[in-house]
Amino acid sequence: MPAALGAAVLVGGAVGAGVFLLAGSSSHENRSAHRAAKARPAAPAKVDCHVRKCIALTFDDGPVTGTAKLLDILKAHGAHATFFVLGQQVANNQDILKREATEGHQIGNHTFDHAKLTGAPRAKVEDELIRTQEAILQVTGTAPTVMRPTYGYSDKQVNEIAKQMGLAQILWTVDTVDWKDRNTAVVTKRVLAGAKPGHIVIMHDIRPTSVDAVPGILDALTKQGYAFVTVSELYGGNLVPGDRYPPFLGSPTAGPAPPM
Repeated sequence: MPAALGAAVLVGGAVGAGVFLLAGSSSHENRSAHRAAKARPAAPAKVDCHVRKCIALTFDDGPVTGTAKLLDILKAHGAHATFFVLGQQVANNQDILKREATEGHQIGNHTFDHAKLTGAPRAKVEDELIRTQEAILQVTGTAPTVMRPTYGYSDKQVNEIAKQMGLAQILWTVDTVDWKDRNTAVVTKRVLAGAKPGHIVIMHDIRPTSVDAVPGILDALTKQGYAFVTVSELYGGNLVPGDRYPPFLGSPTAGPAPPM
């Protein structure tokens, strides 16, 4: 692990229940420790998505100040979501991150500073993920069991590291492209057009126009009988570390991802 990680990093569970990786230890030792780490078991699903129409709303790149408004909206609708957090955003938004956890939302790892993981040196990939695990753990008391690779890009090395760290890789099936089209009506239309049971929607809580789209999305899909669940709930708590969900970006039924 790069020395920049500083003091000991705990990965894979609540404080005292994980594996410590010490700064200055060898890369081989770190990889061995990751392999030995046990991912914290997912909480039992609160909604049976084999019975209910479920959909998972996910939000990337936060937390930011505007995330508080989104949490108010979700709470008012009794909806849960999954937040894929950037490690660099945590220090200045600890109260928001704590609120995400305490209000029943799932928190995932989205790297420290949105670096592209594919093609990067192994040490860089580990650094991006471990620093974020540590930042989230220190605030919430629990390390994530899911991660979203930046840009949806993954490869054999990322798969291996994610597996060793106990992180399932979460992609999406409905892309709002809200980072580009910062238009509330357009974002709402794309979600409603793409919504199907079992789908995963990607949005960004750093975009106010996307946050403003959420009330209309929740109202419309609630009328259609949808339950808004976390990614782990969507899969019944049966996510396998290192595997990608859905297997192929853009489709929940496309089969195994092509080899990389």
